[in-house]
Amino acid sequence: MKRAIVLLPVLFACGSTPPPPPEQPKTEETTSKPTTQGPVIEQELGSLDERAVAKKLEQLTNGPIEKCHEQGRSRLEYLTGDVKLFMRIGKDGRVKYTFLEQSTLGDRETEKCILDVLSNADWPKPVGGEGEVRNGFGWGAGNERAPTPWGPEKVLGALDDHKSVKKDVEKCKGGVKGDFIVTAYVEHDDNPEPEPPATKAPATPPKKPKGKKAGKNDAGKFRALGATPPNKDGADKVDCIIDALKPLRLPTPGSYAAKVSFPL
Repeated sequence: MKRAIVLLPVLFACGSTPPPPPEQPKTEETTSKPTTQGPVIEQELGSLDERAVAKKLEQLTNGPIEKCHEQGRSRLEYLTGDVKLFMRIGKDGRVKYTFLEQSTLGDRETEKCILDVLSNADWPKPVGGEGEVRNGFGWGAGNERAPTPWGPEKVLGALDDHKSVKKDVEKCKGGVKGDFIVTAYVEHDDNPEPEPPATKAPATPPKKPKGKKAGKNDAGKFRALGATPPNKDGADKVDCIIDALKPLRLPTPGSYAAKVSFPL
């Protein structure tokens, strides 16, 4: 089922244009000297043609970005969510870098497809410096059954129990300050991998929690994950974090998928 994409207003960041220098009074001394051009002051941020950028975004969202979502839905029939993007556009109209400031899609493949479309497009050239664009869009639910909403504690609790996965995640973050926000779909695992054998048997075997059969409740797995960084510095660490999370054993959501967002 094709969804209508909801577009948010385009936000631009630009620097103000400095006023021209005052004209020098014409005197015999000044007019007898050759005129020289003053220094060119280049600002970090320039101005963008808002209409041209909005038109380009509309072309992309109704074309290749919509195809990104369609490809994602071919794998995940319940794929829905919103994204908010950030783009830094160079003076040549090419994207210097882009990342998703927010995303509730929950599928990194779709998110990367969207970023690739934005990065490879030609944009209006900023005037007076580089340009910045922020915009958002998303896809609502259709007739399919929505995943069961989960609270973040279900994943964070499992992460606390699996120290090796948590250690790998922290290593991927590489000291970037702020929270990465992960959105994911969880499904029941029909063939959970067994616990790795201990290298040395403990003197006293640990007692199993009462009322819990071994492996019965830890039979959930990630079906798909997406994530957003706290800032530009963390954008290139998202893939590493997602790969580190994939082996995590989770509670089972039952017979149908669950959707969850959690901070790291």
